[in-house]
Amino acid sequence: MSASSKISVQNKNDGEAYHEMASAAVDLKNIYVRNGLLSATRSVRDIDTNSRRQYLYSIPLTSRQPNGSHDPFISPPVELPTKIKARIPSPSGSKIAILVEENIIPTGTNERGNSSENKQRQVFEIWTANGHQLANRIILPSEKHGRVCTDFAWFGGISWSPDESTIVYTAEVNKPKTASFFTTTTSNVDDKNNTIIGGQYTLGVGKNEDWGEKYGSTALLTLFCLNVETGNIDAIENVPGSFMTKDNSSSTTEGGYVLGQPIFTPCGKCVVYTGWDAGEGREMPRRLGAIYCFQRPCKLYSSPVSELLDRLAKKASSNSADNNDEEGVKSRKGDTPYVCITPNDRLARSARFSKPIGDTSKLAYLCNTNGFDTHGGCMALHVSEWDMSKGSVIGGSLNVVVDVVQLPGERGDETKVSCMEFPGLFLNQLPDDCFSPDGEHIRLTTQWGSLSKVVSISLNDGTVSPINFDLLNIEGSNDSASQSFVCFTEDGGAIVTQSESNRPTTLGILQPSFVQNEIARSRVLADMPPISCTSFSSLKPDSRFKPGTGYSYQIINTQPKHGKVKVPVGSVLLLPENPGQEKLPLIVCPHGGPHSCMSTMYIPSYSFLCKHGRYAILLVNYRGSSGFGQAALESLAGNVGSLDVLDVVAATRAVIDAGIADPDRVGICGGSHGGFLAGHCIGQHPDLFKVAATRNPVMNIASMVTATDIPDWCYVEALGVGHYNFSNFSAPSKEELGVMWDKSPIAHIENATAPTLIGLGMKDRRVPPSQGIEFYHALRAMGVPNKLLVYDECDHAIDGVGSEADFWINTKQWFDQHL
Repeated sequence: MSASSKISVQNKNDGEAYHEMASAAVDLKNIYVRNGLLSATRSVRDIDTNSRRQYLYSIPLTSRQPNGSHDPFISPPVELPTKIKARIPSPSGSKIAILVEENIIPTGTNERGNSSENKQRQVFEIWTANGHQLANRIILPSEKHGRVCTDFAWFGGISWSPDESTIVYTAEVNKPKTASFFTTTTSNVDDKNNTIIGGQYTLGVGKNEDWGEKYGSTALLTLFCLNVETGNIDAIENVPGSFMTKDNSSSTTEGGYVLGQPIFTPCGKCVVYTGWDAGEGREMPRRLGAIYCFQRPCKLYSSPVSELLDRLAKKASSNSADNNDEEGVKSRKGDTPYVCITPNDRLARSARFSKPIGDTSKLAYLCNTNGFDTHGGCMALHVSEWDMSKGSVIGGSLNVVVDVVQLPGERGDETKVSCMEFPGLFLNQLPDDCFSPDGEHIRLTTQWGSLSKVVSISLNDGTVSPINFDLLNIEGSNDSASQSFVCFTEDGGAIVTQSESNRPTTLGILQPSFVQNEIARSRVLADMPPISCTSFSSLKPDSRFKPGTGYSYQIINTQPKHGKVKVPVGSVLLLPENPGQEKLPLIVCPHGGPHSCMSTMYIPSYSFLCKHGRYAILLVNYRGSSGFGQAALESLAGNVGSLDVLDVVAATRAVIDAGIADPDRVGICGGSHGGFLAGHCIGQHPDLFKVAATRNPVMNIASMVTATDIPDWCYVEALGVGHYNFSNFSAPSKEELGVMWDKSPIAHIENATAPTLIGLGMKDRRVPPSQGIEFYHALRAMGVPNKLLVYDECDHAIDGVGSEADFWINTKQWFDQHL
């Protein structure tokens, strides 16, 4: 066979193999239970169209198969149109609010229209009769606000009022109106409508000051209420930093607050929400990148809305010109001022209410009173009593249920998970439905070492108890799977998910008595089969990935002697089937962040490298990772390039010393901070790491600090906690730049000999592409074999479906060639 034929066969085989593992992924979101029916949306890769398709599953919780088994009968999933951006059921399930984004085709064009002239609008569709009847279509007026924020993992939020008459949502504030100095028409640029002449290119006027990576179009967000019967919409005006003008635009997008995560209180009198300081609070004079950065100052606020809701409920449209004129605004009665619920806390977010008992309810939220400088950290769980009659927190009722944990075991917990006592709460948001039916416990998912673990927290004494179960064994417990709590069922059971490194996510249910037993009884609700993600090859039954086969995994904890904070370095080791028990080539994969974690969840890319490349894959959670205590996490700040490198080397040598890996065939692969570590390892330990593959790597902190959306990361990770002044921006000094350079991989590049693959997203605002390009040219000048992959439309994650597939197939072939 010719060389070209071999390459063609390899490309085909690798394409089919990647297809197999990517199609098996089960990525679920928007899971909820209403009226005995579980709904879940599955996101599926479509490589052919470089997009993701969304499928809706509807699973009756009480039905049985025709053969009488307890397994629920699952009808085929229904694909959701791409124009559907959100589906939010009301508390009773009798209504569903569906946010639709649709094109407006100008009159006089054909059905397809002229795409250059088409405009988009957003519409809330209100479906009643348990989601069977479309009762109302409410077009969201562009003159009131911009796009609705559907980033439910952070800023976004849509919530129903208790009486199901109103929804509150987060939307972009309209930019100020601007016009050119040379505008010839004056009818639309007079002082009456606040048009700013010559402001098109001014930051904070015609140009937004945004929130960096992934948030390039987000400047300011505020809250709006919509009555689903009358269709009336208006902003909640009694909020911090209220900047809305009478024409619903802002005078500037600088300063102010970003408001999000809104939720109605159980009494329906107020909306509680999170407010991020966008400059007005003087805790952050410049906006720093938001995504993956959980240290941005934020507090909880409560705004009374009774008067607003009464006004929206009136049949006469509040959107009419009569109600928006100056006299109309002056005459209408307003709600009382907002209240800051957490004035003394630097970080407070994710408000959740229990079902009311009598005249009170419980308000729970995540909090870190002092905050932290690192981009992630341990959170506390705070709970206060809410007075239903007054619509406010009861004074003196604050209960710190679980405080920030510095080191595992300091609370005196005896329960261990993966050989480690409780390390603290590491999660970004509380589940929407987190209170137990009796209101005495909170159920949530937290990072516990290298696992995602479901826990039950007693509101009486703060006891944290792991919920042990195994969806594959009704009465068993799985101590190595990553599991998540989703919500409660109507009879007090729990919807959960379970995933393992060699098993995609399974959806299951725990019996109502699950908290009373050491091991909770469980059963599978849906073990979802693969959905093909390309026409390149078919998923034949004999070649389809069978979960739990082809490779295995195990958790490894090492105890390095170096470092002041003594916690284990947790790793997840994936091993291909190895009948001959020969020593395997090893690819070491440290995660990015650095304050994140690799868990035992199914990840298609690493599964592809392990099962089809036949590589041992070592996912390393070096000190600084989340899930091992706050002190361990912060011990890395100021020590990057040394502590994390030594931890990666120690974990690697432990696998080699165990006789698993071939010491002469060790490579390293990582993105962002993982790429930073790959660059360090091939420079500091060239005899150990023989090949590298990186994506959007940090290679020179000194040249990154003035170009990134998170300059604070450069200071904190290179110089240590306390070295970045969040309240007073300043450029780095000569001495600071020197330290940053010393901590960077570029400082050790003269020792590098490992063939290196670099993948770059050219729209990356987190780690500028110049970082990888700088390293690439330096290696090429030294004669080190390297290859540069350029993804013009990708940002930091390189998560476009087609680009992601291309990068990982290139990565496998790079290791095949050089390892």
